Amino acid sequence: KEGDNLGILIMYASQYAKYNIDYRVIVEKLRQIKMPEFTSLEFEEQVNGPPVGAAINATFRSNNLNHLNTVVENLKGELAKLPGVYDLKIDDVIGDDEVFVHVDYRLADQLGLSVSDVGNTIRTALSGTIVSDVVLDNKEVNLNVKIANLDRETIDDLNDLKVMDRRGNLVPLGRIAKFEKRPGTPQIKRFDYKRARTLTGSVETQKVTSIEANALLQNKFSELRQQYPDVSLVFGGQQESTNESMESLAAAMALALLAIFCLMVFVFNSYLSPLIIMSTIPLGLVGFSVAFYFHGRPVSFLAMIGMVGLAGIIVNSGIVLISFIEQMRAEGKMTLEEILVKSSGVRLRAVVVTSLTTVSGLFPTAYGIGGSDSMLVPMTLAMAWGLTSGTLLTLLWIPCAYAILEDFKEWTARLFQKKAVAAEAPVLAAGGAHAHREEEERPREISG
Repeated sequence: KEGDNLGILIMYASQYAKYNIDYRVIVEKLRQIKMPEFTSLEFEEQVNGPPVGAAINATFRSNNLNHLNTVVENLKGELAKLPGVYDLKIDDVIGDDEVFVHVDYRLADQLGLSVSDVGNTIRTALSGTIVSDVVLDNKEVNLNVKIANLDRETIDDLNDLKVMDRRGNLVPLGRIAKFEKRPGTPQIKRFDYKRARTLTGSVETQKVTSIEANALLQNKFSELRQQYPDVSLVFGGQQESTNESMESLAAAMALALLAIFCLMVFVFNSYLSPLIIMSTIPLGLVGFSVAFYFHGRPVSFLAMIGMVGLAGIIVNSGIVLISFIEQMRAEGKMTLEEILVKSSGVRLRAVVVTSLTTVSGLFPTAYGIGGSDSMLVPMTLAMAWGLTSGTLLTLLWIPCAYAILEDFKEWTARLFQKKAVAAEAPVLAAGGAHAHREEEERPREISG
């Protein structure tokens, strides 16, 4: 991209590599290749999954170009120090080298030449001029005349070009003009009416995630912002996609929890029992967090989708236990303490078997047994380990939560009962005083 030529080579992994070698290991080996004859050598992986932008994609804006360049170059250097960050690039697109022609107007005027004559001569030499039409194979084609490529490779070749003056003499262009070679002008990019430069880069997720890299970038930019307040920062790429996806995921999670709660309220005809059942959902986070930590996997968007699905599965164990507790209380043969003690033991087999069948179906996909898919692995891994921890902890949590809820009910009932008694006492006292006053005011009968 920064040189004269750009080449792209696509390599496909074999079936053996797909199932036996992690693609990140292959890419890491390729990045160790050094080829000094290339201006830059970059490797990017393309795996199955939804398209996202670069891991690091930060656009800086300012009308002060010097401040803008200083901030971007400074932050690029800071990110380069972070292990796991590579392929840092700034989106400056440099054009091809340009040749400027400086005409000696006084000498050209003496020879009867104009700037137009000089320009036409150069254009004819480089691009050619159509001088006639010819017929080839019954097709009319243009006859374009220009100098051979070998005779126009350097600026010295342009100096040797001849232009005819008004007397009919051929004058070398080098006599009336000077040629200057300059680097091409970069494209001027604007974002919200301000000059903009975009810093992009990739990360090795085993060493650093895109969220961590962007957080470092934000912190360093906040420090520089005090010196350059006119420079602003807008994130794009994976950061922007992550923010949008997380907002959608939060809405989906809220809708899923609301649907689960409404359905259980309809089934249990109660608002409190569904709350106990839904309190088991966070228990799945224990297995989810531990599994992703020991597997060295980042908590990706696909893993969060798995957690949304887990919310609808993990409540099954709670439903089984709460249904059993409610049934035993309706029979009235045992006290609440006895029911809570027996509930987990009696329904242990039903709860474990129900969850075990689900987990058994998830683990082969989570660990790529028989084939692996980059989209399904984080989702199934989150669901499998989240359900495992959630099921085991539910057996302990549900009886405790039910007992806490019953104690809370009794406490609130006693509290309201005390308030009701306290409110009735002044009323009775006021009624007794009123009756006493009526008795005193009643006229007494005098017997004669």
